[in-house]
This record gives sequence, C-alpha cells and structure tokens, in this order.
Amino acid sequence: MTVPKRTKRRRRTKLVIGGLVLGSSILLLGLAIRNGEGQLSSAVALVSKGPIIDPFLRRPTLGYVQAYMRFGDDMADDVILGIDQEFIEGVKNPLYVSGGDWMALVGVQRSGIVWVGGGSEDTEKGHPSKNRSWKILNLDTRLQPNTWYRMRTLANFSTRRFKTFTIEGPGLSKAFDISECRLDYPNMIPFSDRAMSYYTFAMRGRSMMKRVGTPLAYFDDVEGGFLDHAGNPHKVFENGFENQDSVEKQPVTLPVIHLEGYKSNWWYLEREEAVFHIEKSKFARTGSKVGVADASLK
Repeated sequence: MTVPKRTKRRRRTKLVIGGLVLGSSILLLGLAIRNGEGQLSSAVALVSKGPIIDPFLRRPTLGYVQAYMRFGDDMADDVILGIDQEFIEGVKNPLYVSGGDWMALVGVQRSGIVWVGGGSEDTEKGHPSKNRSWKILNLDTRLQPNTWYRMRTLANFSTRRFKTFTIEGPGLSKAFDISECRLDYPNMIPFSDRAMSYYTFAMRGRSMMKRVGTPLAYFDDVEGGFLDHAGNPHKVFENGFENQDSVEKQPVTLPVIHLEGYKSNWWYLEREEAVFHIEKSKFARTGSKVGVADASLK
C-alpha cells in the first residue's frame, strides 16, 4: 500500500490499496502507510438518519460534496489536497454489495494537477480494488497561496459514476466532465446500515516529493447533499469545524460497526495515523475555526 507514485510507462497513475482494519483504524480512503513512505491525513463525518437523507439512502442518486480549501506560501507542489464523498451500503440491507463503499474522491495539487480516483469493471462487480485507475486532469494554472478555493464533486450513486468536478477561486472557474469515470470500491466496510460519509484530506508520497515545504491544508464550510430529479440541491451535511475543538478516533466495533455509535455532524479521524486538527484562525472563511490536514512525512 503506497501513496500515488508516478510511473514512466503511463501518464495515468495508480494507487495500491486494500485492507479494512489496521489495529482499530478503518481505512475509509483505502490508503495505508508503510515504512514512512506516505502520509494521508483526513477527517470524516457520517450522516445516516434524517427526514431529508432517508429517501436518498433508500434510492441514492446524484450526491455532492463541497468544501473551501487553502494553503500557505510554503506548500509543496506534490501534496494532494481534496474532498471525498462515499455511499456506505452496510450489511443489513445492501443495495449492490454487502459492506460496499462507493468512493468519489478528487484531489488537486498546487501545480494545477487534478486527481480523480476512478474504479474499474472489476470493482463495479463488487471486488475491492487492488490498483486504483487515476484519471489525471490539468487546470492549466497554478493555485495561489492564502486563497480560498471552493472544490465541488458531483457523483451518481445509482450508476456508480462520477459526474463533474469544479473548482472556483479568484481568477479561476474550471469545470470538468468526469462522467466516464467509475466510482471506486476501495474496501469492504461492515457498517450496520447505509450512510453517506464526507471527507477533507491532504496526502503525499515520498517518491513524488521534490522538497519538504509545509504541507498543511486548511478547510472550511464543508457541505454534502444530493440533487433531486429536478436538479434542486438538498443539503444533508454542513460543518465549518465550529462545534468541536479536536478530532477524535472513530468508535469502531467489530465484527459490525454500529452507526449508532457515531455522533451526527461530527468529525472523526479517518484513520489513527491521520494528523488532522481544528484550530482558531484569523483567516477562517466563516466563524473562527478551520480544519487542518497535515501531510508531513516522518
């Protein structure tokens, strides 16, 4: 298991993934660290009940996740900063695969490279991926430091395909049609029932690193929801990191992970090794706090 690694043979880059539990940590993003060669720092929040999301979980359609992201002057080009949304099937009444986890992950680099974490025919049949089929795009411009960018991903969980990715900021408004990309199925997760999960993250691999830099990504105003058949948005998750002071480990239970143990509208560490905290900041987009993902390599 490694972080993304450039290959000389193909422009498309793959991520080796697998496994569900390391100790008591769940690999919701399916990225592990070995020998200090990579770091993924991500926070995750789950939504599993409510009058708005219940119909969507019964029959998932177009889901979206968006967040505002920024970084400082010393951010290295190789760090990937991103957002993710995942439809969790659970084991009680799965729609496609028992314990299925359908991932719509997109990340960007300061250099303007966009990473779309695509799946394959094999993963669509319910086999957890061994090699992620990354689609690489280009903004044709560098992202600027100390600037809030809004990132937004739309995915179709009924067809298990991506839909669009957009990024907006001062002097930048770019939209990509990524509907040919399948959603990935990184690993089987035995949650008790269906849920949606939302993520912010920063990650880097030593093989791509050209200089150390300060790999801190700041996030604010994270939102998730879905579009109805008329295209109207329905928000099911909204969090600007204002209601908690720290990010805790997930309340994992085995052999079944009970959703009842998770607080609604609450951030958890995506994995035990994640370095993610909440801090007060003068540049918070709204309120007084931001989420901080640290992709530093030890």
